[in-house]
Amino acid sequence: MAGQTDSRPTSLALGLYALLIAFGSLYTSAGFLGLGAWSLDFLLQPPPRYLTRTDISTNLLAYMPLGYLLARRLAQRRGRGAAILLATLAGAGFSLCMESLQTPLLDRIASNIDAGLNALGSLLGALLTLHHQRWRRAGRRLRRWRRDWFAPTPGAGLVLGLLGLWALTQFALVPMPGAGWLGLHLRPLDSLPSDARPFNPLWFAAVLLEMMALGAFMASWLKPGRYVTAMLLLFLLAFAMKLLTATLLLKLNAVGGVLSLETLAAFLLAFWLLLVPRVSRHRRRVAAVLLAGILALRGLYADYLFWPRASVFNVVGLAKVVASFWPWLALGVLAAEFLHRTRRRPGRSGAGR
Repeated sequence: MAGQTDSRPTSLALGLYALLIAFGSLYTSAGFLGLGAWSLDFLLQPPPRYLTRTDISTNLLAYMPLGYLLARRLAQRRGRGAAILLATLAGAGFSLCMESLQTPLLDRIASNIDAGLNALGSLLGALLTLHHQRWRRAGRRLRRWRRDWFAPTPGAGLVLGLLGLWALTQFALVPMPGAGWLGLHLRPLDSLPSDARPFNPLWFAAVLLEMMALGAFMASWLKPGRYVTAMLLLFLLAFAMKLLTATLLLKLNAVGGVLSLETLAAFLLAFWLLLVPRVSRHRRRVAAVLLAGILALRGLYADYLFWPRASVFNVVGLAKVVASFWPWLALGVLAAEFLHRTRRRPGRSGAGR
């Protein structure tokens, strides 16, 4: 009975995710050549001359959840080994179907490399089910951590979700405030600012604004006594996320932009400013002002305010879209929390009398 109960959400999530992949794979804005153009010839084509890390990461990451859900669903009736094997084969077959259906689409290119990477992503996702119970225990610890560290208010439940979305924005490879107008900051790991590569003040300012806004926003829901430790933990995880995404998507001789003097100086200054008593006492106001400033900068320098010119069907484009909406979402949560507190004040004062 427990297995049947557990299968329903897994099956629903699997179906919805498969539909999402199908939409992303078959969406076209250029037209359709007709079924006569359908072919499997792409399987025998030589591999492309150039393959970017963005393409590799997108294909692997897109099919890992599919492999995971497939293996979880199949494991309810079969052993783990059989479930992993069947999930990998099913993911590979689904990928092959999606790639072949791209051949009649004018603006899509069917690729044997993409099909292979998708199959590998399915395998990696299926293998992650070997640690399913550990993921569940980690989730329970995370919920306990949230109860211990964050105030029990409606907005606190959304904080971790928005922090996860912020982590996704880092795949755009630019600080979230610079999405849409700030160029990539690429520098070899062993290179320091010099006459050839001067200090980049725009990158420094964008990282500073990002970390100040992120820290003040998260701190708005912390319980008393958690502020300094939470800020230190946030900054360490944020820097690790920036380094991870840069390593995944860039060559090693360009990752130095993340480890640059500009980034390190912005992190240190933002951490120090967030510890200033006047800032920490008014963290909600500080967060609201900084988020509004991010949107003002975008209105001045970017060529859009809401939706960027980016495709959501690769990880970098999706990150740019999420980065565009993140400040709006964070401001919305702050506004909802403000209204919630305002409605509660008359009740509390009346009860005190």
